[in-house]
Amino acid sequence: MEGIHKVLRIVTNLLKKVGTERNIITRDVYSDIVKTIGDNEDKEAVESLLSQLQKVNVQMENMSWLNEHYKILHDFAQVCSKTLNEEILLKKAYEMVSQVMPTDSFFIALYTEGDSFIDFIFMIEKGIFYPQEYVKIGNNFTSRAIRTKEIVHPKKVSHDQTDATFGVTDTKSGIFVPVIIDDQVKAVISAQSVSDFAYRKEHEELLQIIGNQVIHSIETARLYEKIYLMSQTDELTGLKNHRAFHNDLSNLIGEYGKEVTLMMIDSDRLKKVNDNFGHDIGDLYLKVLGDGIKSICNEHIVGYRYAGDEFMIIINSSLNGLVETIHENLAEYLVQHPINVGENKITVSISTGVAVYPEHGSSVDSLKKSADQAQYRAKKQGGNQMVTA
Repeated sequence: MEGIHKVLRIVTNLLKKVGTERNIITRDVYSDIVKTIGDNEDKEAVESLLSQLQKVNVQMENMSWLNEHYKILHDFAQVCSKTLNEEILLKKAYEMVSQVMPTDSFFIALYTEGDSFIDFIFMIEKGIFYPQEYVKIGNNFTSRAIRTKEIVHPKKVSHDQTDATFGVTDTKSGIFVPVIIDDQVKAVISAQSVSDFAYRKEHEELLQIIGNQVIHSIETARLYEKIYLMSQTDELTGLKNHRAFHNDLSNLIGEYGKEVTLMMIDSDRLKKVNDNFGHDIGDLYLKVLGDGIKSICNEHIVGYRYAGDEFMIIINSSLNGLVETIHENLAEYLVQHPINVGENKITVSISTGVAVYPEHGSSVDSLKKSADQAQYRAKKQGGNQMVTA
């Protein structure tokens, strides 16, 4: 009877430790219990009790471990809800993951169903960031996660099994979690360690939650960017529109001391083209003009379709009198790209007015007005020419 009492005291102490560590029934504890009860008929019941106790302990410890890290997930969710900056989202995802599990190597890779390549948009190893890389789908763990739509969790890995896509470190264990949205794999998020058996089952769940949050946020950010670009782009010509023009010019003239040149361009005979050949040819006329403006654009020269057949070009640096050359290059492009309608050859002709900030205007409206007046003079003088305010 004394033996049973001792076993109960041991079990009572074990119950107090439930959930505090992974394995509460150590070899010494088990040996002590076996030694106490010997080989009598109670041994089987006690071993069953210990087995159940260990299962409960594991479940409680798992819950305790997850609860401890849910604050991190909450903090990350807050970040995702407050920014659409993809770089910030990716770096924050890495920071969150590195707080809860080993990250000797870490990556996030995007995937589009049906593609033969995986886009590794974020990769870091031992604190070193690696450039974006496209990797062909093969027999590696990332590809397996994509194909099976299941988490791949190699606990011990030989060198020839690793995803050798970046870095120099041979990782020995890792988790490769597919991010599935609408039953399609959108990405794989992975943490890898130089140690064997570095990850537990709960790490999979945390990585899955973080992966879903960051990919949802990236998709939202990219959708927002696409909508924003559409709102700033003229559908017919592909140039920026009047909204983008006002935003860009306002920002540029706000930069103290920076010279900005504005070219206002108007087609000379769009109405005649519409009347004689129809609006489809009129649209083609505008497209050719738009393409001509694109041909002269670079990081310092930006073109816009402002309204109807009125176009703008902003030169956001001092080009030392090269405006004439820019206009000549545009006119030459238009001559070399006529529109053929039956036996008719239509060449796009333009009148251009030029104004310079701050010499001809100290605000968007005053600069635009000066360019408009110069353009009006160009038209009055017969068109197909440039006049400076």
